[in-house]
Amino acid sequence: MNTPASETIIIKLSRKKIVLTILGAVLFVLIGIWLVAKHQEIDRPIDSPLFVLIMGSIAILFFGFIAITAIRKLSTQSDGLIISSKGVTDNSSSISAGFIPWEDITAITETAVANQNFVNIVLKDPEAFIAAQKSSFKRKAMTANYKSFGSAVAISANSLDTTHENLKKILVEKLTEYNRMNHI
Repeated sequence: MNTPASETIIIKLSRKKIVLTILGAVLFVLIGIWLVAKHQEIDRPIDSPLFVLIMGSIAILFFGFIAITAIRKLSTQSDGLIISSKGVTDNSSSISAGFIPWEDITAITETAVANQNFVNIVLKDPEAFIAAQKSSFKRKAMTANYKSFGSAVAISANSLDTTHENLKKILVEKLTEYNRMNHI
């Protein structure tokens, strides 16, 4: 794909993918509620009502957070990802990076975590980028990403109206084009 530097690429949020995420998260919240309610009665194969209670509580909290985040994304009018001659604007998740200028990006890589693929935007100064985030939740999540995967910014195509492969291809092409035009 030969994309001119002046062309802006907008990747919308996929309502279908977000609805499926909500349904899956709600299902796991319901399972968590069932585990909490029935923890005294469940004795096989775990043989520990306390363990069942803890796992049910964790499921409610974790998947409840995912459901709430997905519902908020579903109600937003913003585009998921905007790729322009100036840089990348990420609005794809609860820890979206916002605007990242091309001059701050050194590479586009990918990682897979538990069968989930991510496109990583490797930054020149990730610590400064993390410190500039207003939300402490975002700072902590980006710090964890950076320590684990070498990139503070990891974008999943799960909520976007594109595939992982296409997302990576577009970002690599646009970064290469920016570097070529600026003799980097």
